Amino acid sequence: WDVKVKAAPALDIAVQTLVFEPGAQSGWHSHPGPVFISVVEGTITFYESDDPTCAPTVRHAGEGFVDVGDHAHIARNETSEPATNVVTYLVPPGAALRIDQPNPGNCPF
Repeated sequence: WDVKVKAAPALDIAVQTLVFEPGAQSGWHSHPGPVFISVVEGTITFYESDDPTCAPTVRHAGEGFVDVGDHAHIARNETSEPATNVVTYLVPPGAALRIDQPNPGNCPF
């Protein structure tokens, strides 16, 4: 592992707990910095806008996911049980945590 975080001159850190009911989704969005996602309950499926095949990345309770934030993506609960994520955002001071993006058209939903 090689993890480096360099912020000049400063960095805001925010943490949210997000609950996705069955069938819920985040909408297409990006972030102004990296995001660390921990799935603490259920299963969540991620899709990336830059993947022409729309291949799912499935994470279950106890697993994590790092989103570098530089392109649009979506999180979806495609199960019949709730899913809970604890999300840690690293963003420039005062920046929004997410930036809504249009549907890129690479997925059938």
